[in-house]
Amino acid sequence: MRALATSLLILLLVGCDIPDRVSRLEKQAKEIQSEKDRVADYDLQAKCSKDARVWFKENWPSDKDTALLDFTNHYNKKQNKCFILVEYHYNSNLVAGTRGSSWTNIMTLWNLYENSKYGSFAENHYSYFKPEFSSRDEVTTCEVTGQKCKTIYEFNNLSRPSMNE
Repeated sequence: MRALATSLLILLLVGCDIPDRVSRLEKQAKEIQSEKDRVADYDLQAKCSKDARVWFKENWPSDKDTALLDFTNHYNKKQNKCFILVEYHYNSNLVAGTRGSSWTNIMTLWNLYENSKYGSFAENHYSYFKPEFSSRDEVTTCEVTGQKCKTIYEFNNLSRPSMNE
């Protein structure tokens, strides 16, 4: 009888710990899954970065008129897409002779793996030296995913969800 009572007491003490153990195991399982998700996200970000560098080199060669040619990329976890934003400044020589100079800024937003353009922005910048110094800017293209825009600020705002989420 005493052995039975001792066994019941041990069983009760061990049994009381079962909900705590289950709770701890569930918490550990969530932590392991969270870590796996972080590793998978890091792998996708690294792949996007590597592939963006290759795509950029293949699609955007510079020439003697190039003033700036660069890109940023972002793996968008929410959309499960890799985006690249290319910025290209070049001397456009739209102002004739010694009257002045001009350069153009082109920015394009691409879904890298679909090789599809999501947005584009183009702006000409003019500087005149004669008869007196003056300058002006002219936006010729501004659109992101079908939404028209009028300024680089608007273009950046429309591009932001693709490049930041």
